[in-house]
Amino acid sequence: MAYNIALIIHVFCAIFFVGFIFADVFVLNILDKKYNTQKAEEIKQTIYTKGVKIYPVCVLLLVLSGGYMFSKYINSTLGYFQTNMQILLWIKLFLVLGIAIGVLYSLSCKFRQKKPMAFMKHFHLIALILAIIIVILAKVMFWV
Repeated sequence: MAYNIALIIHVFCAIFFVGFIFADVFVLNILDKKYNTQKAEEIKQTIYTKGVKIYPVCVLLLVLSGGYMFSKYINSTLGYFQTNMQILLWIKLFLVLGIAIGVLYSLSCKFRQKKPMAFMKHFHLIALILAIIIVILAKVMFWV
């Protein structure tokens, strides 16, 4: 029962996570073309202000539920690399770590008031691509 609850929480949080990144990459960028820079930033900030309240909780629940489910398939009893499913789960974990490292780097730059490296302006696109791969692996790992 606890696994099913974790799974439901995980799926909803993943929808919010990927949806927010998708909206930022594809929808909010249209604002820059439609409005002047100041107006576009004002609209984005209105949306981000609401997102900042929801997003951290969503990410925390996503990580906690994912960690719980991870421990059900990879542990000292079942093994670590014994099945194709476990290997795909490890790949998912490393992709998630890639996103997490990017998020932590961005936050550290913001807190230190440092300008992030130039490629970080594309981080949401990179995170979206990684998230799509993670979602695909989440389904494929039960087929193999």
